[in-house]
Amino acid sequence: MKILIISKDNAWTRKLVHLLYKEEYDCIYTSICSKELIDDINPDWIFFFHWSDIVLKEIYNNYKCVVIHTGRLPKDRGGSPIQNQILKGITHTRVNAIEMKEQVDSGAIYHSIPLTLQGNITDIWLSIASITHKIINYCVTIDPKPIPQNGIPYTYKRIKDNQLKFDSTKDLSYIYDQIRMVDNNSYPNPYIEIEGYKIEFSRAKINNSNIITDAKITKK
Repeated sequence: MKILIISKDNAWTRKLVHLLYKEEYDCIYTSICSKELIDDINPDWIFFFHWSDIVLKEIYNNYKCVVIHTGRLPKDRGGSPIQNQILKGITHTRVNAIEMKEQVDSGAIYHSIPLTLQGNITDIWLSIASITHKIINYCVTIDPKPIPQNGIPYTYKRIKDNQLKFDSTKDLSYIYDQIRMVDNNSYPNPYIEIEGYKIEFSRAKINNSNIITDAKITKK
């Protein structure tokens, strides 16, 4: 059995690959989605872990391609699913292995495991890596028949601007959530702009009355 992991290079991808390398089946990792490379490897399964780029039809029409997607499908499809769920106040969701189809995140589900959205984005992704290891093992060893999604779909728009939003009617967790959901150097820092200055925030902690965070100030 030969599996291919396609994912961006980051701490959680490295954790997943490290776990998979201990298994009996062959595991190959790449951060490049190339048809030539895939044809050369000829894998039995391809798992797209932390990946948002467009994949050629020639790839998912000819190989068993599986997307790892975090959300309660079909209502958490689309871009920035973790961040969009946090902003909605969702604390528990699911990690899913779904068939790759032309319509984003619409494929049938091979397997699904619950996940908590507590902690910062690094904590969350490292948990996703551990869960994905279990999901891949299940798919490879059981070869389950995927079950079509059931319900009314909703597709999120990708979050492209991390500028902090303020709302005096909400408590401090509203600000903290906006920081923690991208609190890793793989994501642009959340920020505010004041009179020609940009203040970026990271390493946030919260208690009942305040948020403690690192701040970087630059002049625009």
